[in-house]
Amino acid sequence: MDSSLQHLGTPYVDSFLLHGPSAGTGISDDDREVWRAMGELQRAGKTRLLGVSNVSVEQLGLLIDVAGAVGAAKPSFVQNRCYARTGWDREVRALCRAHGMAYQGFSLLTANRTEIASPELGSIARRTGRTLSQVVFRFAMQVGMIPLTGTSSPAHMREDLACFEFDLSPADIASIERVGQPG
Repeated sequence: MDSSLQHLGTPYVDSFLLHGPSAGTGISDDDREVWRAMGELQRAGKTRLLGVSNVSVEQLGLLIDVAGAVGAAKPSFVQNRCYARTGWDREVRALCRAHGMAYQGFSLLTANRTEIASPELGSIARRTGRTLSQVVFRFAMQVGMIPLTGTSSPAHMREDLACFEFDLSPADIASIERVGQPG
């Protein structure tokens, strides 16, 4: 952290992210130690917010417990790859809401190419006069996600930001929530 702060020329960073637990399930002793150390950096004023990425609902629940046990703050945000086929990370989003954490969804477009090409999303895009990307980003915001995206194209950036200019109906939201789901 000290090297990063020196390189950035700042006394603190806005957020510091644990890229993910060390294993696919559970929270290891190493994860506990890392979260404790991140908490110390936060208490020292070197970061404002702590977050975690690539976490399951089980791991997030355990990390919330670990935070209390090691005297660190619980995560302020979760940053997960969000797949339509797994319910748009519904369970993790619910746990975030219950604990006042922000949910940041990434790869909303690239992880869901087949689902985005579905007739349901195409119909919504045509009816609203919006692009498929705008529909997906608007959906994400309306269900409580902060959509993360990146582009170096000013035109794409303007297009993506236009997702703030409209709302989807409850029926549209329900239709998008079902895209990619079995049955």
